[in-house]
Amino acid sequence: MNIRKKISIGLILTVSIGFANTVMAQQEPLYTQYMFNTLSVNPAYTGTTNALNMLALSRIQWVGINGAPRTYTFSMHTPLNAKKAGVGLSIVNDEVGPVRNFYLSGSYAYRFKLSENTTLSLGLKAGFYNNTVGLSSLNLTQGNDPSFQQNQSKKFQPNLGFGAYYYSEKWYVGLAIPKLIQSELGKQTPSTNSISELKRHYFLIAGYVFHLNPDLVFKPSFVEKVVEGAPLSTDITAQFFYKERFWFGTSYRFGDAIAFLFEMRMNDQLMLGYSYDITLSKLSGFSKGSHEILLSIDFDKFSPKKIKSPRYF
Repeated sequence: MNIRKKISIGLILTVSIGFANTVMAQQEPLYTQYMFNTLSVNPAYTGTTNALNMLALSRIQWVGINGAPRTYTFSMHTPLNAKKAGVGLSIVNDEVGPVRNFYLSGSYAYRFKLSENTTLSLGLKAGFYNNTVGLSSLNLTQGNDPSFQQNQSKKFQPNLGFGAYYYSEKWYVGLAIPKLIQSELGKQTPSTNSISELKRHYFLIAGYVFHLNPDLVFKPSFVEKVVEGAPLSTDITAQFFYKERFWFGTSYRFGDAIAFLFEMRMNDQLMLGYSYDITLSKLSGFSKGSHEILLSIDFDKFSPKKIKSPRYF
């Protein structure tokens, strides 16, 4: 077996499956353009836009490694009740080798005006999580390996999530627990001393907008992900917004990757985004990086007022 296949199978086993061992890795999908995809982790963001928003995102991670993660996301949300509340829907399909994780959830948020310039939004989401593992579908050099002869398994789990999002026109900070219910994916057997579990994750996000001149805005932001049994995951991003049309910047994920981001507002309703991650970990010799493409659309006809442009978050 060549080194690339060893790396690929190792990734599948340690990062995604943990089929007979405890999984301690991050289990929530990874996003580089998290600042434009806030609804995926924080239900309190629901309805904070000025109109119905739809977003589609595709992430191809670690290009060149067989079985590397692929994530496909669609979300939509809209304000209600004179923008005091909001409802939303999120669909995520996350694939790693023979493992497919499917998330479907609806969200609701209600906002409280704390001062003339600040608002607190509290949100809930409810849905389900479906985990499918098919080890027998792997293409192996040794087809008689008994470890890979198991039939496909499926696990269906309900889910609840909670979030808080505090913001003004120039800054935001949010805390979310997108998966409140911890559950087992595999039960303990006589041959193993551990089980596979869905762990509770905690997300902290924040960002600030600095107006450098009439044509240029600077927005630093970060996201911190915390899960029991795994190291902290921190993304720090620096972006510039030029002439209310072009976003560009860079992001650093500690110990993992550096990324370059570019987004363009085609008009007041449509935005296209792209990011490219350069792998800095031990996988750098095998990965050709990660690609992420984003499409966001605001439908102003659903809003009683014209969409406020530009939107910084």
